[in-house]
Amino acid sequence: MRTRKYILEAAEQMLQTKGLARLTNKEIADAAGCAEGTLYKHFETKEALILAAIEENVPDFLTVVQQERVGQGAIEENVRDIARASIRYYRKLLPLSTALFADIDLLNHFRLWMQEHKGGPLNIYERVANYVAAEQRLGRLKSEIEPFSFAALLLGACHQYVFVQYFQGHDPFPVSEDQFIRGTVQTLLGESGNSSK
Repeated sequence: MRTRKYILEAAEQMLQTKGLARLTNKEIADAAGCAEGTLYKHFETKEALILAAIEENVPDFLTVVQQERVGQGAIEENVRDIARASIRYYRKLLPLSTALFADIDLLNHFRLWMQEHKGGPLNIYERVANYVAAEQRLGRLKSEIEPFSFAALLLGACHQYVFVQYFQGHDPFPVSEDQFIRGTVQTLLGESGNSSK
């Protein structure tokens, strides 16, 4: 399993520096410190490798938005944790998703995978919306909040934050990542009338 993990990490790093079109399996294997044949034992094609890298980044985010978190801790800190996790997720996802959009066959494979596994980016929004709705049922967030809109505003802000950094090639924001998260969460909770600190 460690070899597979190294291959996935190497592929993610190489995609960021070379892009999918010019990236070869040999380069991925070299970066992972394994033989090219070893790569094929784990992934039949380069496309399968990219899809696996996308799929395997989702669980890290989902662990932060667990049912066990509902009713525990301060709402503001919980939402900040979700924002941090989504920024980490988007940092990994954005370079991989550009590979998807650059290759229509690969994108179609991913769409099929999403249908088969009932997965995809929308699941993350639904998971956050479900967390918000659960906190509302406990009276820790006001009922006026629309859960999916809250999720879309939070995750959309985090996605755009990462996108701008990638697009610019550096961090152009006048605030640190922690300040960005705090400001975004405070604004969302302030606007939505947070009823529990």
